[in-house]
Amino acid sequence: MVKADRWIGFLFALFSLYVCVESVRLGLGTYQQPGAGFVPFCAGVTLGILSLALIFLAFVLDAKKAEAWHNPDRILMVFLAILGFTLLLEWLGFILSALLLIWFLLKVVERRGWSFSVGVALLVAGASYVVFDVWLRAQLPAGILGS
Repeated sequence: MVKADRWIGFLFALFSLYVCVESVRLGLGTYQQPGAGFVPFCAGVTLGILSLALIFLAFVLDAKKAEAWHNPDRILMVFLAILGFTLLLEWLGFILSALLLIWFLLKVVERRGWSFSVGVALLVAGASYVVFDVWLRAQLPAGILGS
């Protein structure tokens, strides 16, 4: 797995370099008036940093054997959870749907404790709401909590 991580990290680093070069060609603009290449450039830089971190970790750390999901029931549960999130998003709204999705994935699929599952689900749903609704002012489905 370590050798594969090195190659994947290298390929993603090359791809991030390509994204950054093409973004500069589109024009970055300024922070107050971003150009067409500003967001792709930031995404390319982020991908480059993460790919370099993956390469570094592959060379430095001994990789522990990751637990493989050989159980098709777990894979099916994740698929059905995401499908349920998609179907319930308009009716329940983003916050409740995200809360239920994260709780289900942690409690049922990963078999974590109640307090951990509920705490992380609340944290992720709350942080998602703040980022997307408050900061970015995205129009998220309000569902049954909306006015």
